[in-house]
Amino acid sequence: MFWLGIIVILIVIAIIIALVSYIRGELYFSRVKDDDTLSMNVRAFFGLVRYRYVIPIIQFKGLAQGIIVKSETATRSSDGLKDEMKDHLTKEKVLDSFKQGKIALENTLNMYDWMKQTLAKVECTELKWITRIGIGDAPETAITTGAIWGIKSSLIGFAARFVRLRTKPCVDVVPQYNEPQFSTEFRLAGRIRVWFILFAGIRLLARAAKIKGGIRAWYQIFLKARAKMAS
Repeated sequence: MFWLGIIVILIVIAIIIALVSYIRGELYFSRVKDDDTLSMNVRAFFGLVRYRYVIPIIQFKGLAQGIIVKSETATRSSDGLKDEMKDHLTKEKVLDSFKQGKIALENTLNMYDWMKQTLAKVECTELKWITRIGIGDAPETAITTGAIWGIKSSLIGFAARFVRLRTKPCVDVVPQYNEPQFSTEFRLAGRIRVWFILFAGIRLLARAAKIKGGIRAWYQIFLKARAKMAS
């Protein structure tokens, strides 16, 4: 009986530690000349759960043909990237995603408030955005540099209204007066406690349940998203 009590106490402590631990995510994007790289890393439970998603190739084929995306995924148990996939992102797929988003909004009570409350628990631990721009003409390069500065400042200021900034953003725009050039590097890292994620999921279900057919609509969205991932 004594050892059973010890085991129960240890299990409870382990659950509490897991709930207060962080889910950490990192988003990275870089563009140098015609080379694009997009990657996403997620870690949870002190690194015991890891997921990495990399898109090394992004090819824009025009508005009619869409975008060709090559992606690779990896987990903690794998030594390197695996599960290579190639997807064709078309206008129809984008419109269908917007349609699913609209259905989610219509079947959730005050979803905007839910999103705002959930994002308020997200902590930004790293923000780096460096851009090098050159038009070929010094005055035009200077004007473009100022415009990009304005866009970056507006976007970061808007995002700071919803998430907690735990670090000073590293943002810069470097003008290249000698040659035409455009390259950018963006890195964003954040974290949120497991408990907040679970609580947000419960609140989302509660809000969907207050709308007639809300749970069923969310279940259909989940099934459709799962089918897309499996295909």
